[in-house]
Amino acid sequence: MAVSEKTRKIIWCEAGGRCAICRAQVVTPGTDCDDPSVFGEEAHIVARSKGGPRAGLLDDASIDSHTNMVLLCSKHHKQIDDQPGHFTADRLCEIKAKHAAWMRSLGETTPGRLKLVPDPEFPQPRILKLITRGNPLWNMIKSSVTFEYALPDGLPEEDEDLILEFLDAVQDYCDIAAELHSVRENRDAEKGLQSYLSKLDERNFLVGAFVRHMLLIDGSGQEGTPWPMLRVEVQPASHATITDGSGRPYPDEPPSAGTPDEKQSA
Repeated sequence: MAVSEKTRKIIWCEAGGRCAICRAQVVTPGTDCDDPSVFGEEAHIVARSKGGPRAGLLDDASIDSHTNMVLLCSKHHKQIDDQPGHFTADRLCEIKAKHAAWMRSLGETTPGRLKLVPDPEFPQPRILKLITRGNPLWNMIKSSVTFEYALPDGLPEEDEDLILEFLDAVQDYCDIAAELHSVRENRDAEKGLQSYLSKLDERNFLVGAFVRHMLLIDGSGQEGTPWPMLRVEVQPASHATITDGSGRPYPDEPPSAGTPDEKQSA
């Protein structure tokens, strides 16, 4: 069972986007040509695999609970797994609790400190990129921390079921993207997304998406943590306005899922 999106949000918010051991922010700023780099990892206190560190102390239903997860930088994630004799389950629970208490103490002087705001370093997107292939959507998923969506009302049940199944798949891929490392795993994810895009195209639905660059700020005056948010929308082709990259309406028919996705969907 994968870690759910809700669980990931709880872990990151409780930790304030910081490693529970060194308390360093675990997302680097982006550059003028690259997205921010995320090196925070949701680490299991009790391992999921039977041969992993501190394994065998929890039932399967509790393994992926937020109570069994702690946010760490990649360096300290490796350390706790390499040194399970020192980093016992009890010690990690204590580290997590002390870090959460420290984060709450910051909030005592700045109530309501944790919130998402637009990152001024990036222009905020206003036009959805038309998605017709699995690869670009998968790349957006991998670069995002969280996910939001929109779909039309009043659809036939069969169409709504397909769209909801697609959006659930996007959320599932968001949950596990950080755990997929091999080329084959990434390619399988692209193919899974492509399958849904092709089915939606057959029913004359368009999929649009963009990544909104946000900052998670805590009111302490320190630099915010980059928090890229993926937005995905599904709309009937008859209701969408197809534009070029500058936002001008495109006169031709919208592309199908088998053609390159260079145009935009407003």
